[in-house]
Amino acid sequence: MTDYLDFIPTITERSQIKSFIESDAGVQQQESKLYSVFAAWWQVHAPSLSELPKTKKVMELRAEFLSSFVDSLQPVGLLDRFKVVGVVASWWNEQRYELRTLSESDFGGLVDSWVDTIKDALEQDEDEKKKQAKFDPLNHKLVGRLMPDYLQDIAEAEAKIAELEQQKEAFEQGEEAEADAGEEGEESEAVNIVKDLEIKLKYLKNLIKEPKKELKILKKSPLLNADKIAELEVFIQEHEVEIAEIETQLEPYKEIVKQLREAKAELKTLKDELVKRLEAARAALSDEDCRDLVLAIFKDGLIAELERYVTTHRQQVIAAVENWWDKYRVTLQDIETERDAAAQKLNEFLQGLGYV
Repeated sequence: MTDYLDFIPTITERSQIKSFIESDAGVQQQESKLYSVFAAWWQVHAPSLSELPKTKKVMELRAEFLSSFVDSLQPVGLLDRFKVVGVVASWWNEQRYELRTLSESDFGGLVDSWVDTIKDALEQDEDEKKKQAKFDPLNHKLVGRLMPDYLQDIAEAEAKIAELEQQKEAFEQGEEAEADAGEEGEESEAVNIVKDLEIKLKYLKNLIKEPKKELKILKKSPLLNADKIAELEVFIQEHEVEIAEIETQLEPYKEIVKQLREAKAELKTLKDELVKRLEAARAALSDEDCRDLVLAIFKDGLIAELERYVTTHRQQVIAAVENWWDKYRVTLQDIETERDAAAQKLNEFLQGLGYV
């Protein structure tokens, strides 16, 4: 007799499947076990990598990593043999030139080659940069490991710029845009009250420009032109009050723009200091520091590759369960019940028409 399974009652929507699987204790335990086994494997085999500058045996190290990695991680059961091999093979392929450099020099030499790569990329002219794939030196693995504080400064500067740009945009949109956004079913055109105010301000200033000149001339003979002078003064004063009001409205906006300009300049200064800071950080490293740094970077890369495979595997599981949901959420019993209800309704309809 075949046992049939059903979805648990707590899952009522297809969209719940992903979060349910990701938060499942069994899934998390199995993934955690895989990473623990990896950590133990690295502890055992990292020394072989440390000796590469002395042994020069690149291919022997590759064979050791492949076989031992599979022997250690496959028994966990989360990833099959092909996927486990894929993890270490993909990582090795990504690092092959750096591993070759390491075997031909030492850890300090590899770090120096990374520094040179970053410097060369930054020193390229615009035409050379366009010919090559976009390279962001801030994303280089050496920068992330060697200068985390510097990257934090960059992140904070970028966050400040983002916040100021948001404030600037909010000011430009103003309260009218917020009111329009609250009205359902209506599409509002883009609003920029700053632009409108600046246009009005320019208009008002131009409007009193000639009257001011005329007033200056008339005041040379105040007794003869008293009425006209009074008229112009009232006209100018009324519009100057309006000009002052607009300028007061725009003052906070000007301050935001000023701070935004300063924040962008600060970010540019930080980025321009990358090479200087990188060279200083490199100069402070001992041979032992270089070794630990390189091993940590290699380990980070292998963990990232392992995480990529684990994530892909998890997504495949989620997709499979979602596919089951699409196929089997409505049970045969439900289908038969709906069919019988429809048949009964049809029968009643036919009876009403006198066909039955």
